[in-house]
Amino acid sequence: MINRIRKIGKNRFVLFTILLALIHLAYYFLLRSNHIGYDAAFSDAFHNLFWVLVFFFILQRIHSFYHSRSAISIVHISTITIFSLLITLFTHWYGQWIGSTDKLYIDFLEHLFFVRWFILFLLLLTIVHQLWIDKHLKEQYLAYSRLIEKERQLAKAEMNNLQQQFQPHFLFNSLNSINALVKSQPENAREMILNLSDFLRKTIQKGKEDFNSLADEIDYLNLYMSIEKVRFGQRLQLEIEMDENCQNAQLPSLILQPLVENAIKFGLNGNLGAITIRLEIKCEENILSILISNPYDSSAVVNGNGTGYGLKSVERKLGIIYKRADLLSVKKTTTQFTVNLKIPQV
Repeated sequence: MINRIRKIGKNRFVLFTILLALIHLAYYFLLRSNHIGYDAAFSDAFHNLFWVLVFFFILQRIHSFYHSRSAISIVHISTITIFSLLITLFTHWYGQWIGSTDKLYIDFLEHLFFVRWFILFLLLLTIVHQLWIDKHLKEQYLAYSRLIEKERQLAKAEMNNLQQQFQPHFLFNSLNSINALVKSQPENAREMILNLSDFLRKTIQKGKEDFNSLADEIDYLNLYMSIEKVRFGQRLQLEIEMDENCQNAQLPSLILQPLVENAIKFGLNGNLGAITIRLEIKCEENILSILISNPYDSSAVVNGNGTGYGLKSVERKLGIIYKRADLLSVKKTTTQFTVNLKIPQV
């Protein structure tokens, strides 16, 4: 970013140098058209250009350390007035020396001293105004970049916070289930501990990544379901219907697990029989569409204590990443609960 700003400043200096050279070339031909001698006209134009460039460089250095709130200030006017006067005096004295034999040129210097001063004043005023604009834009760009970086860091911190909050409820339930199985079904308890260990290890690994492929997320989801099946046995089934071309689709890391966990919680709530969680995955027009549906007992949910935190967390995560609020929708009937998740594919 800083290198880009410096490059723009360097290019601007080169552009101004070329522009000033063209102006003084026109000034040279103007002198020649008024029958000023070649030596006097060339020397006057060249040295005038030299001193303008010298003071242009000085003004540029001043603006790199000082920047006023206004483009036109007392400091600017005073500096421009002094610099334009010095350039006029330098070229006037030098012109009297090198053009002492050219009476027409000496008359030109005497009669147009204040005109030359005024023209140089306007020229330096234009330069200072442009330098002020460049400095102002640079400060705005840096301030905007700092703001974007701050927002990025805040978003990352919130993402990490959300990620850490996804798992505790599930982890506590798993540990309670393991505790209940230790005496009555030690083999199942051991299997659940091993699955939980693999699950947590992959959670930590995937938590370091912003995005994962759909295939990796499905593998992670199957590992999560292996733990839940130890808890609920044959009561819980997962069916996944997926288009073949969706394998490499990208989606935010660990975004499916809380949605499936939500489906299990509300699917089993008030239901003593077996339930099936269905995932329908399609890729259409650069959108990865995922439908997660589960049986739903509206009366049991009304009387339950669910907060819907998992859905809110996923919705917030999508909002942080994609800056959109229309990527997660919910549809309820008296017997079915469906979550529609849409992931843009760049």
